[in-house]
Amino acid sequence: MIVDVAGAAAALQAADDILILTHRRPDGDTAGCAGALCRGLQQIGKRAYILENPEITRRYAPLIVPYYPPEDFVPAYVVSTDIAEEKLFPDTAEPYKGKVDLVIDHHGSNDGFGKKNLIRPDAGGCAEVLYDVLTALGVKFTADIAESIYIGVSTDTGCFKFSNTTAHSHAVAAACLTAGIDGGEINRVLFETKSRPRFEMERIVFDTMEFHENGAIAVAVLWRRDIDHAGADMDDLDSIASLTRQIEGVQIGITLTEKPDGTVRVSVRTTKEMDAAAICKKVGGGGHVRAAGASFTCGMAEAKAAMLKAAEEQFHAAK
Repeated sequence: MIVDVAGAAAALQAADDILILTHRRPDGDTAGCAGALCRGLQQIGKRAYILENPEITRRYAPLIVPYYPPEDFVPAYVVSTDIAEEKLFPDTAEPYKGKVDLVIDHHGSNDGFGKKNLIRPDAGGCAEVLYDVLTALGVKFTADIAESIYIGVSTDTGCFKFSNTTAHSHAVAAACLTAGIDGGEINRVLFETKSRPRFEMERIVFDTMEFHENGAIAVAVLWRRDIDHAGADMDDLDSIASLTRQIEGVQIGITLTEKPDGTVRVSVRTTKEMDAAAICKKVGGGGHVRAAGASFTCGMAEAKAAMLKAAEEQFHAAK
């Protein structure tokens, strides 16, 4: 069932013992949404917790880890935030497949796997949708809730630089600033502060980059041996896929990352001329128009060839 903001708020108002889910490789949007929703629900007297996510990074851990449930907590209502499909559930959420009561999301590819579904593809980030839900619930917009919302909106819009940024994105950010957050410091930490392993990863991206179709397609590879040698973790790889798109003339940027088990994760970033989701759909993936992804169980060479073929097909189809 599709619901609007009022419907989602009413469902949450009627619920209790609420468990909130985040997605695999949690980013600022899913973690920020979960943290803000949990705080908001607790503020209005609900028992609410966030399901443990073993893949949370040190950057976003403060948003959700303090709200992990006690061992004796038995959820009666399950909410997912910023999860486009059930296959993106972390391992800890496997028992809740087919049991999500309310989906709150902004991915157009979401087919509505919950009993009730609030999906707003027009939103720059799920945190924008969550802000509207919290407002409808009458939650007091405190600085800690505002910080979680701001992290969600700012990270999913690339600090308000990406094409998914909307007027509502800025309005929500303004509300966060009004609530008393230090936007400048948050931006510095999220978008300007880099570890030494991160700089090493960026160097490798540029070293391995190949260009195709007269520079319109850029492909970069991150091998596991290089990631391990640099001592890089998930925080250090966050948003690294955007580097390929920053080069003048590149319309399709592809970054392939070898995972510890030998499988390959692919991130695609495109300019306005190309559809990243359409490219990834050709290989079983999906996502947004400008940012999408896919996974391969084969080796790097096969994954790279498949992605290049899909990108070239999309490039020529769009001409």
